[in-house]
Amino acid sequence: MAPQNSKTRLSSEPSESVRGIGALLWAIGATSIVLVLSWLQFSVQSICCGEFDGYYHIRWSRLLWEGLRHGHLPAFTWLPLTALNASRYADQHFLYHLLLIPFTWFADLSWGAKLGTVLFASAAVFSLYWLILRYRIRYPLLWLLALLACSWAFYYRMSMTRASAVSILFIVAGIFLLFERKYVWLGPVAFLYVWTYNLFVMLGVLVVIWAVVAYWSERRIEWRPILWTCLGTIAGFVIHPYFPRNARLFFEHLAAKSGSASAQTVVGREWYSIASWQFLNDAMVACAAMVVGYIAFGSALAGGRSDRRKLQRPLLFLLFSSFLLLISLRFTRFLEYWPPFAILFAAFTLETVWSSQSVVSSPLAEKNPDEDVASLNQSEALSWKTLGFVAVLLSAVLAYNLRSARTSIIAATKPAGHYQAAANWMRTNIPPDALIYNFNWSDFPKLFFYDTSHRYVSGLDPIYLLDQHPELSRLDDRLSHGSEPNPAAAISTQFAAVDPSGVSYLFIGDYPTPPPPEWFRYIMAAGQFAIIYRDPDCVILQVLDRPPSQGPVEEIRQLDSPDQRRALLPEVQRRFKQGNIFGTDEENWKGGPALVIHNQQATQEWANRLFTNDANSISGEELWQLGFHFYVVTNGKDAWVTEVKGNPKYRSAFSPSSDQTPK
Repeated sequence: MAPQNSKTRLSSEPSESVRGIGALLWAIGATSIVLVLSWLQFSVQSICCGEFDGYYHIRWSRLLWEGLRHGHLPAFTWLPLTALNASRYADQHFLYHLLLIPFTWFADLSWGAKLGTVLFASAAVFSLYWLILRYRIRYPLLWLLALLACSWAFYYRMSMTRASAVSILFIVAGIFLLFERKYVWLGPVAFLYVWTYNLFVMLGVLVVIWAVVAYWSERRIEWRPILWTCLGTIAGFVIHPYFPRNARLFFEHLAAKSGSASAQTVVGREWYSIASWQFLNDAMVACAAMVVGYIAFGSALAGGRSDRRKLQRPLLFLLFSSFLLLISLRFTRFLEYWPPFAILFAAFTLETVWSSQSVVSSPLAEKNPDEDVASLNQSEALSWKTLGFVAVLLSAVLAYNLRSARTSIIAATKPAGHYQAAANWMRTNIPPDALIYNFNWSDFPKLFFYDTSHRYVSGLDPIYLLDQHPELSRLDDRLSHGSEPNPAAAISTQFAAVDPSGVSYLFIGDYPTPPPPEWFRYIMAAGQFAIIYRDPDCVILQVLDRPPSQGPVEEIRQLDSPDQRRALLPEVQRRFKQGNIFGTDEENWKGGPALVIHNQQATQEWANRLFTNDANSISGEELWQLGFHFYVVTNGKDAWVTEVKGNPKYRSAFSPSSDQTPK
């Protein structure tokens, strides 16, 4: 019995060793991915990263939880003039919002949103790595490194609180079910995908590609995955708490994006393309992986070493990653999908090539074992040198990408508490349920996060306002460009025609950039708006029912901030239309901030004429409102200085009336 026990013991050792290595690979992958995404996410205190949709998702998940606790879905009443009004609203991210609910139980919703984002993004990236482990792709740690280094833009977008990460999980599930030919399960996956995100069409693209692959490799039509995916998708639409509104909203959204994606007033920035060199910089490893994958697939196909069945998986990734590449070149937002699938394309294709080479070389070992062992040793040594070089290169790119992603996240993310003071002020000082004209539609999610007691004109996507009230969307465009002759009258008339209460308040924030001073001069010129609140982040205006009195007004500098003063400088450049005449903002000038005009040809006469002209116009008042204490002209040798006193004649254009003083 002893020899048998010994044999049993010896035969079991490799199995345990393999299991141990597998567990180690899982642990290394999970730890690395979580550390990378946590480091990026918590490089800022606010919800990441340069767009505010995460504020909407976490706040709506909290409201959804409160409603479900009382046995009903809450009505979405905050965008009454858009296609998301209470009677038409459909939650296109319903399952994602349900998944976010446990993260709304934190006292700080922002903290909960960040934790949820790390969890979902880590699960998404790990699922991609899991495919490499599941299908025994050699050198898994090297491919893990490639996944982590694939694109800094990918990790930037994975750090956003949105459903993209969960979407990747569904795509990976679809790929696994196709590879395993477990087509029936595509139905439930499609059903849940529809409930989660409106990019469930990615699963449809996958199954169509698989049908093409099956026909190419097996000369038969594989209809079952298409059938089950279609059934699951239809069921996901119909068996839905928002049916039929969800179907109508999806097709309206699809039509708007596909038909008007070039119109700036219709779509957000992520629906635009980027320059080629910027694209390469954003995803250099993914671009290299595509090239490697194409070459390897061509080699495998031309060499005839693999039958077509063995090329099914590489061909699926070739077609799918190529599809994602094309739409990523057109629309920036798909950079949250394409880069990791480019890595999988290279990994699966190279594995097919390597496996074919092993099969071809194996008979040689039987003919000349000694020679073959020597050649294998030499090949193995070269292979490890190559692998070491690639690993070092990927590590360097990973360091660059992580630095780039973190720098971009910090630069794009507004500080914690941004708009919070203004929202608190609105809750206290503006009547509940009032309609607020948020001049930038992209400000809505953050206003909604802090203040759910008021309604807003536009939000989440400008196409929703355009769909319901194109005349208001056109008004918004005219106001943005300063081409509406009478802003206050147009706002009062057009909004009163569609909402009984009309609009009395305008919220003007600094995202993505604060409006220039000339725009404020335009909007305040007729004296029909009063500034009722102002802080470094935003200004709130009230539409006056009557022109402001011509009597004395409280002398409050309404635009006094360094950011606003610096924003004046491009206007100075345009005014003089000469590159050698420009302005600078000297914050540390003795006695207070100074606007300095640099003109090498300036004389005392030229300086005095400039001082006199501006003092007698609205420009003098603008300088005073901006907080400049001195107006300076210099030619590099001499300097002429005058004190900025403003021009009370134009003060009502900037200040509230005596009964509308800021609080």
